[in-house]
Amino acid sequence: MRIAFFAPHKPIDHPVPSGDLMIGRGLYDFLQSRGHEMEVASRIRLWNITSRPLCWAGALLEFRKTFRRVKEFNPDLWITYHSYHKSPDLFGPEIARRLGIPYVIYQGVFATKYRRDLRTWPGYIANKKALLYADHVFANKEIDFCNLLRIIISEKLSRTFPGINTDEFGFCPESRNRIRTDLGLNGCTVIMSTAMLREDVKAESMIDLLNAFEKVARLEPEVRLIIAGDGEARARLEAQARQKTGNKVVFLGRIPRSELYRYYSAADLFAFPGINEALGMVYLEAQSAGLPVVAYSTNGPKEAVAHGQTGLLSDEGDINTLAESILTLVRDREKRERMGKEAPERIRRIFNLQSNLLHVESQLLKLIHPEGKSENGQHSNHTALCNRME
Repeated sequence: MRIAFFAPHKPIDHPVPSGDLMIGRGLYDFLQSRGHEMEVASRIRLWNITSRPLCWAGALLEFRKTFRRVKEFNPDLWITYHSYHKSPDLFGPEIARRLGIPYVIYQGVFATKYRRDLRTWPGYIANKKALLYADHVFANKEIDFCNLLRIIISEKLSRTFPGINTDEFGFCPESRNRIRTDLGLNGCTVIMSTAMLREDVKAESMIDLLNAFEKVARLEPEVRLIIAGDGEARARLEAQARQKTGNKVVFLGRIPRSELYRYYSAADLFAFPGINEALGMVYLEAQSAGLPVVAYSTNGPKEAVAHGQTGLLSDEGDINTLAESILTLVRDREKRERMGKEAPERIRRIFNLQSNLLHVESQLLKLIHPEGKSENGQHSNHTALCNRME
């Protein structure tokens, strides 16, 4: 296939890393590795475009350039990654219509609450229009799948899952021994966390974690917390950590994603509250390396972690219960190791990037070869589980 690829929220070569960027890049790289010819349709970022009228003329100019570029590429298919009310796809539907090719959205998002606010209504309408035009939509979260079923017929909607290359996040005994020795962690129970330390919900999550860790450290003096990540909030968080627990928190700085498995291997459990977390690839990575997870039961952790099986989840903002969950796994080595054994098995079964994207590829091939299309009964298995959330 020749595929025009567009990411209106953030171009896949954007320099600032994020979970969304990893998912989009993973989709693009997978399709390219399968021999499909890929063309980035445009690198324009349509973030809040409907509320920025001064940018509309530039967006129109870029649309015309994109149309000429894509027409010359002559694709079989257009894929948009992650269209939602803040970054609706204003290019794909019209260009696909003009070229007479199928239009697909991967990671479609729909929520009717945004129609009630005049500030978000234009983006809501633009995103809904793109979703309704699409020949197929992939939803990689249950809440999105259920909401999309309200406006999209089941034959045009697939529930898929994000994933990781599990071979890249396996347990490494050598790294465990070396890092624990280098950081002076031998004899300690080690909790790991990782995030971009931005001044937003990431920092809020880290503050909740530090508050919970303070309670744990009072009761278990030989526990340590290591945090991988960097950002503008780091200095403030380091100061709070020193004030609360002295030298029991180690800030590692930015660790390349390719090296994170070594630090997961050095830990005994993973904790990151995940305030307003859409998914959180770190939960998948940590579990793949054999770590049980402690987090809040927000949308992302609920999908990534099986409560009581591969980790412990608690209500958002309940720091006491968050601390109790950490303390449970610190003290109960048998439970910790049992969850750590089940975690990578579940990740390989549900969140294996290769197998999940093979399913996506098969659906794309059906769109350009409709004579080979077969019935897919997966939707009925999910419909009954859906709560009609606003």
